[in-house]
Amino acid sequence: MRRGDQDRTRGPGRPLTACRRLFDALFLDRDGTLIAERGYLSDPSGVRLSPGAAAGLKRFTDAGTLLFVVTNQSGIARGRLTWDDVNAVNAEVERRLRVRGVPLAGFLVCPHYPGGTVAAYTRRCRCRKPGTALHRRAIRAFGLRPERCAVVGDKWDDVGAAVALGAAAVHLLTGHGRSHRRAVEEKAPGTILARTLAEGLARLEALPQSVKAGHPSP
Repeated sequence: MRRGDQDRTRGPGRPLTACRRLFDALFLDRDGTLIAERGYLSDPSGVRLSPGAAAGLKRFTDAGTLLFVVTNQSGIARGRLTWDDVNAVNAEVERRLRVRGVPLAGFLVCPHYPGGTVAAYTRRCRCRKPGTALHRRAIRAFGLRPERCAVVGDKWDDVGAAVALGAAAVHLLTGHGRSHRRAVEEKAPGTILARTLAEGLARLEALPQSVKAGHPSP
């Protein structure tokens, strides 16, 4: 792995049952989607799961869907965060979901930003969303089909990644969602629109089975 990005995945776990799972995988944004938006969050005590997140995600993991958290952490490049900060917050997110019966397959973190102040991370890259390098790495490692995956987030960056992958996209109004909704509607009219993570997950569950299987619905 190249220095400067982080891929904390666990490798293929238990076998998935195709007839039971809703999607092969969900790629979830962290700040403003899975947890409350708090800027450059460095203190794990500031982690607040989105209302209904655990219950909604558990329905997916119980059906065999893998969950990945994909997050842009430009605070590392900007000198506002360290890797230790980011890892500590991620560990707390993982802990809070685990005690509620929701396992994560891994965290995929991009630390880069072209306008940063930390030389090692100040550059353009293919892993910063809407880039898909981290998503594709997980897809290859776990033998996933992009059309059987979904990307959920509050920014165009998340939806743009879904479009590039050929995955389902869910855009939320939480976090920075309101300021990105118009761009999403104009650039990706097929996106599932929801107010909250819980609502977005419910709408994914309600998709026709033919869509979940990666084929257009009749």
